[in-house]
Amino acid sequence: MGRRVLTVYELTFHQKRKRNASSFAPADLDGEDLLTIFETWVKNLTTAETHNEGRQTWVSVDDVSLYAPRVLLLDLRVGAYGEAGELVDVDTGEPVGTIADNQAPTGSNRALLFVPVTGERAYFLSEESSRGQAGGRIRELFRSYFSHYTDNVTMVMAAVTESEVWAEAAELTEVEVRIEGKSVDVADGPHVEVGKVSHVARPQRGKRFPSRLLKGLKDENTLKRIVSVADLPENHRVWVTMEHDGRTKKFELGTEGAPAIREVLNETTEPTLETSELVVKCTERVTNLCKRRGAAWKASWSRPTRPSRGE
Repeated sequence: MGRRVLTVYELTFHQKRKRNASSFAPADLDGEDLLTIFETWVKNLTTAETHNEGRQTWVSVDDVSLYAPRVLLLDLRVGAYGEAGELVDVDTGEPVGTIADNQAPTGSNRALLFVPVTGERAYFLSEESSRGQAGGRIRELFRSYFSHYTDNVTMVMAAVTESEVWAEAAELTEVEVRIEGKSVDVADGPHVEVGKVSHVARPQRGKRFPSRLLKGLKDENTLKRIVSVADLPENHRVWVTMEHDGRTKKFELGTEGAPAIREVLNETTEPTLETSELVVKCTERVTNLCKRRGAAWKASWSRPTRPSRGE
């Protein structure tokens, strides 16, 4: 088990190289359906293409399936490599093997492409785990592929999340700063390596943090004051819990170049979502995003065409 977060990108299309260009519906890109274009392309991807040597990241496509009439499901694998080392049993501290610099411990990721029958926007959603984000590699490869696919249509990808609405309207109820691999010297005792340390701040009972605090958390000095610590290492991560319309959600604050806020799918102590659960959560996200754009996502478009594998 490991914590997983969800990243969402919005895909829009318009006429290439034209001023005041007209938009295309993803289901009708000059007579072609984005769902078909993407499915045909991704099924023919090889590891020679998905392997990112520059970033020393192994990515592969294990399976591609039409999960629902307008939802394509990708089963992916991802892992980093580049440094030889020893494998250790974290329960006993005993070495159990070694790993070479050209070997990558991999984990599974899933990504989904939602393409409405009507409307001007499609959505690409992908998981990120401690192993990495395979969907990000697939997304960037498709961006490059599509730029040369047609002379008539241009695609724009932009990171979007429902959390933008939450950031505007929700109440901030908790701030957590998590530090990985902290060393501790115990008084009159041994030197201890702690796997994770969390600093959590909550408002007084019955109250909420001011909404402006969310933006303030980008400032490290403000963050240190909130969680009452003197210093923070570079590898710290920040999580916030917010309440909106009777619902509670936890988001990770992104780093520079990443989406501003990413929704947590499951905590480290929780099991990874089953595919059906992930699709339900993604459908909820896409439905809300469509509403914001004055469009609609029909439930039948993401209803499974057959039972999910392994469920």
